[in-house]
Amino acid sequence: MELTLDRALQKGIKAHKAGQIQEAERLYTAILKTQPKHPEANHNMGILAVGVGKVHESLPFFKTALEANSSIGQYWLSYIDALIKLRRIVDAKAVFNQAKDKGANGEIFDQLEQQLLEQGLQANKSNILDTTKLDKALRLAKQKLKDGHSEEAKSIYEDILQKFPKHKQALIASKSLTGGVTVIPEDPPSDQLQSIINLYTQGHLEQALYHATEMLEKFPNSAILYNIAGLSNKGLMRFNAAIDSYKQALKVKPNYAEAYNNMGNAQNRKGDLDSSIDNYKQALRVKSDFAEAYNNMGIAQSGKGDLDAAIGSYNSAIKIKPDYAEAYNNKGVSLNGKGESGAAIVSYKQALKLKPDYAEAYNNMGTALQNKGEIDAAKNCYKEAIKIKPNYANAAWNRSSLAENISEAKSWMEHCLQLDQSYLHAKLTLSALRFYEGDKSDFDDLMQSSLKDHPYMRSFSWAFSLPKLPELYFHRWALFDHAVRQSIKGRPFYEFGVWRGEAFRYLIKAFKKGYGFDTFEGIPEDWHDETAGSYSSDGNVPKIQGGEFIVGKFDDTLPTFFLEPRPMASVINFDADLYSSTICALNYAKPVIDQYTILIFDEFIINKNWEQDEYKALNEFCRQNNLTYEVLAISFFTKQAAVRLVGI
Repeated sequence: MELTLDRALQKGIKAHKAGQIQEAERLYTAILKTQPKHPEANHNMGILAVGVGKVHESLPFFKTALEANSSIGQYWLSYIDALIKLRRIVDAKAVFNQAKDKGANGEIFDQLEQQLLEQGLQANKSNILDTTKLDKALRLAKQKLKDGHSEEAKSIYEDILQKFPKHKQALIASKSLTGGVTVIPEDPPSDQLQSIINLYTQGHLEQALYHATEMLEKFPNSAILYNIAGLSNKGLMRFNAAIDSYKQALKVKPNYAEAYNNMGNAQNRKGDLDSSIDNYKQALRVKSDFAEAYNNMGIAQSGKGDLDAAIGSYNSAIKIKPDYAEAYNNKGVSLNGKGESGAAIVSYKQALKLKPDYAEAYNNMGTALQNKGEIDAAKNCYKEAIKIKPNYANAAWNRSSLAENISEAKSWMEHCLQLDQSYLHAKLTLSALRFYEGDKSDFDDLMQSSLKDHPYMRSFSWAFSLPKLPELYFHRWALFDHAVRQSIKGRPFYEFGVWRGEAFRYLIKAFKKGYGFDTFEGIPEDWHDETAGSYSSDGNVPKIQGGEFIVGKFDDTLPTFFLEPRPMASVINFDADLYSSTICALNYAKPVIDQYTILIFDEFIINKNWEQDEYKALNEFCRQNNLTYEVLAISFFTKQAAVRLVGI
């Protein structure tokens, strides 16, 4: 059977890794006969050439790979490494600058930049041992000393120590020439250092760590080696060891901005956000134009929930580096977290303008568009993300949340699990969808497992215990549409918790008149992991035709508002999240609720502590008023439930 290009490539890579060089070369060559500019086949042919010492022959392959796809960082690194091996340092620097211009970034590029800047890879100074044998170099050094040319002799001994750090004769001579201080190179020769960097960039982290540690015995003052050891440990999820390596680098070189930045990254992954932010700030004290440190600090600040500070950090990164696509993407994530979906979309578009194949930016923009109710546009974004990155499980999961029916949702979830078998939310939700179709086996199995107390499973169990399975929807706008169809449209709607007004704008289209209640300064008290003040609109009250907004805490505004007779409600959207706010709203809104009013709760299920929030408020309200409720519709994705009160 004839091999497809993808199959041939996979077989070639397998042979390559197994050391079967001739077989790998045969397969890569076959691919290039069919597709001469195939980027990965060209790159791998270049790697093969370097591996057998034919470095010069590798250059056309690396160049073609980059011409075909300049977005792969490893292609740039391989090309630069080959130029370094050929001692074409000026060319290596030029290609490095091209890579940066094309958006190449990350820890290893920062490391390479530091190496090029500080060590210069001895661009303008060759080592005497490159052209002269060791014994002849030693004789020449002695002759230079005898002739009174001590600086030239010193330079020769330093070259010898560069290659042979423990050479006894060179150590003694160097010590005598430098006032009793032996000059031992801080860093290993460039070719040895580059081989360790290559191991790291190719994902051989254990090997990179082993060789870096081994090399540190010869070069104990090499901050670069400690930094590489830290990067390798971080990649191996050994965060404490990584932090220790960075601390050693900083002992050797206290103003090593990259080490501070990388230590911040390790602390961030460890969950120590405060320490990570401190280290990013230290990196910026040393290197004020360090765009990557600003970007990383923004990620940590976002993780702490300080979205305004995060956006400020991303703006600083972008000011320094206007073509920083990752910073625009991260800024969009924080803006979306603040409910500023429109501004987030603008930021994602800028990221994509700079980096058109940025799958994560498409995925994130899909989420922002979904928040605005622009369903078709969101679907297109998820589609683009998956087209660019076919193994993108998270984009497949997000796409399932826009399904029109159970069958479509199942298809996307199954695809998600094919890409990532450990995607827990997809696994659990798929069991619930199959339950809806009458197949209870997966759900029953999960209920017998350690996952039975997972908040998803508790939510499903509640839904499945109801007298009748509610209608199931996959995004909030579909559930709103269901509520609108069931409601009396001649009545106004009420919303408790307006935030940026996206839901209010959607509902006003159907009802023409609505009342919104909010402080517009965030939640009034801590809500589990969210701090008081979260979900603030910075005091900005939406301006929406047909909307009347009552500003302030519910305890202060609702008693006065409901002193007067108010029109019966068609729909009430409870989006205050907290138990205390929701029970307050239910109690005061009781006069406008009858058997036709549909109550929508925005955070009813799925959350870690959902039984203590809106769910608790509704059940308590019904118990106090001798009422029950019928669940009309739910969404396992958006956590919503739509109900009607019975007995009111």
